[in-house]
Amino acid sequence: MAIDSTGKPTTTGIMNTKPNVPKAPNLSALGKGQPAPKQKPIPAPKTQTEPEGTPMELEFAERAKSLTDEDQAALQTVLSPSVKAALGKIIPEFKPVMDAYGLNEPNVVIPASLMSSYASKIYGIQNQNEALAKFYDDVTSDIDQQMEQEQQPNVPPSQPTQTEGLMTSPQNMETV
Repeated sequence: MAIDSTGKPTTTGIMNTKPNVPKAPNLSALGKGQPAPKQKPIPAPKTQTEPEGTPMELEFAERAKSLTDEDQAALQTVLSPSVKAALGKIIPEFKPVMDAYGLNEPNVVIPASLMSSYASKIYGIQNQNEALAKFYDDVTSDIDQQMEQEQQPNVPPSQPTQTEGLMTSPQNMETV
């Protein structure tokens, strides 16, 4: 609100005049003219009730759905890009299903007998299954520790800590 030159309070707009309201359009002739041309109905989009693919592809997909969690976990660890490509050449109909599984990084394949004999020598455990399990635990725990260290931020020692307080001057290191 403001005061104009005559001393009257003003608001936005011009005072002492009616607002300009536009006239409503005349709709009396609406619906009396020629009927609107009939439009072709728009077909409804297809739902996913009928999956697309050859009968063999559908059969592979259905079989993949019936896999247990353990089977799916095994596929996730084994199906590397090179294995998927090789199997895709043998069974091309199975390729779309295989693409849903596996890691997108190459695998390093080492025979379990070689790993268990190595782990037996390192840990001094005669049972090869126990030695292999110990080796696996050590490798995965190292990975977990590295992940935790990467998540912790590194703070350079030159930055003030909470014990110094927030009101210190960096030029003369005096408390203000």
